Amino acid sequence: MVAIKALYPSCKLVVYTNTIGKELYAGYDFIDTLVDMDTLSKEAIQASINSWHFDYFILTQANRWRCKLVNATNAKVVLSLLSLGSIFKPRFRTLFISRNFSPTAQYARMLRLVREIDPKYFDSHFKGIDFTATRLKTLAKHKEKIDAFLAPYGAFSKLVCLNPFSRTCTHNLSLQGWLKLTQKLASLYPQILFILPTYQGNPTPLDFTPTQPNVVVFSNDRDLFNMVELISRLWLLISPSTGNAHIANNLKIPLLGLFSKRDRVLWRGENMDLDKLITLKKSQAKMSEAQEEGVIAQVVLMFKSIFERSNTQ
Repeated sequence: MVAIKALYPSCKLVVYTNTIGKELYAGYDFIDTLVDMDTLSKEAIQASINSWHFDYFILTQANRWRCKLVNATNAKVVLSLLSLGSIFKPRFRTLFISRNFSPTAQYARMLRLVREIDPKYFDSHFKGIDFTATRLKTLAKHKEKIDAFLAPYGAFSKLVCLNPFSRTCTHNLSLQGWLKLTQKLASLYPQILFILPTYQGNPTPLDFTPTQPNVVVFSNDRDLFNMVELISRLWLLISPSTGNAHIANNLKIPLLGLFSKRDRVLWRGENMDLDKLITLKKSQAKMSEAQEEGVIAQVVLMFKSIFERSNTQ
């Protein structure tokens, strides 16, 4: 989005997203209009698209229903990655980048779509784009909430958050595995505060009462930016391949990630250290208890390395 507005400052940038995306993007003044598709029917979304008479529509998720929806509008050119939904559609200008074999991360794939508007112009101007505007920003109320949450724990030298939850990724530890990992790390590093986050409406309740003085649960309300503010203060985030990992990447907070082999490529952010991304060879559903114990031991070992390295710097 920043690249589009930087390259074409006089363009009208309209972003179609969901309710969470609208909340996430509301503070960015380089976006002209935000449309929450969660509140609209398919017909209303198409009517909205038609009302703008777009010269270019960049479709970042080229699955069948989205391709079918956009293809039925008056958008002049649709830019998307090649998929079963986008193939054989005359107004679609597609790029093929293999999800399984290409080392191109998702954010770089999206920039390739921007490049398709005018490749020569993109190549000559891209290096001059300032991407600092993409950094997530919180408000005073978010800072006050996290200040109040952390006030009793000022004696701890470092803050580490372990995020067990993801609604999308298949490769993860079980909740019990995350709790076991938290307790092991807390025992080994009593000088560090370990934070387990949950949120209002979480479909997987965190029924856990910490017994160790350096373990605490952060129960968020529905405001995502409280979590953004908390992550901004961390020494380290431990998380599967999910939204909180990308918030940390945006804020340049170190991540110890538990990713599938494909996610290590596709969803690696430019601020994620590949050496700190542990590959989960099996999905959570197929992982045995012994295999999960092996991953926990691997995380503990990597954490030790990160901790010792930080003390020598």
